[in-house]
Amino acid sequence: MKWMRYLSVKTLLLLVFGSLLFSCALNWFIVPAGLFNGGFLGIAQLLQYLLKEVLRLPLPDIDWAGILYYLINLPLLYLSYRLDRGFFIKTMICVPCYTLFLTIVPIPDAPVFTDRLTACLVGGLLAGVGAGMTLLSGGSGGGEEILGVYFTVRNPKYSVGKLLLILNVLVYTACLLMTDFETVVYSIIYSAVTAVALDRVHLQSIMRSCLIITKQPDMERLIFETVHRGVTNWNGYGGYTREQANILLTVVTKKESLLLKKAVLQKDPAAFILIHEDIMIEGNFQKRL
Repeated sequence: MKWMRYLSVKTLLLLVFGSLLFSCALNWFIVPAGLFNGGFLGIAQLLQYLLKEVLRLPLPDIDWAGILYYLINLPLLYLSYRLDRGFFIKTMICVPCYTLFLTIVPIPDAPVFTDRLTACLVGGLLAGVGAGMTLLSGGSGGGEEILGVYFTVRNPKYSVGKLLLILNVLVYTACLLMTDFETVVYSIIYSAVTAVALDRVHLQSIMRSCLIITKQPDMERLIFETVHRGVTNWNGYGGYTREQANILLTVVTKKESLLLKKAVLQKDPAAFILIHEDIMIEGNFQKRL
């Protein structure tokens, strides 16, 4: 089948294990501490809280957040389909995994950490790594991740983590109306840690400039073929040897820089490569999935 070309064993492992890690972080550390996730899952948690605690509906004693999260994601799946076919297929696998794991991963009766700040830090770190793994696969766990990737592709100034922080302002404002101030503060700390960890794992959100000094000809073509990025080339010479050299400058994502470095050194083991991370970019630079 054609859609299978978008999947590999590595991709499936990232999708499934990333979803499981995120769900365990939430159900083991955040939910027992009485805290709320941000983003669309936070909206699902608020809906569950409204149905069970405010409206007192006689619902079965299971975690409904995962099921509500799936229902909220249905309109967003269409957006992911328009964005990229491979992204859509991977997201269609990942979102049900989130729903399944959030529903079946047991929630401890007592918090693992009695200190809420510790729960925020540990839970946020693990949740961010898990969500980042799903994005690293080229898919997403749905919700704000779909919107984040959508806006990131269209504007390099955005990232999934940044969009998550913006969306959380709305979510935690609603939390203030339903819970106490302390719960909201700790939930914000958790979401901030999650957003930072997510952006560090999601290699496509980290920009790098690469300066390559080589004596091999036609290295521009190698860059084009490897990462499909533009490159600036100018002539230079060694200050000591006075030998001619080509100086190539390009801007890539962290994921692309790993591929480029390997390709350059395979063609020219003597190449000199300088890589600088977390740069600011203005101009025509395309972020990719």
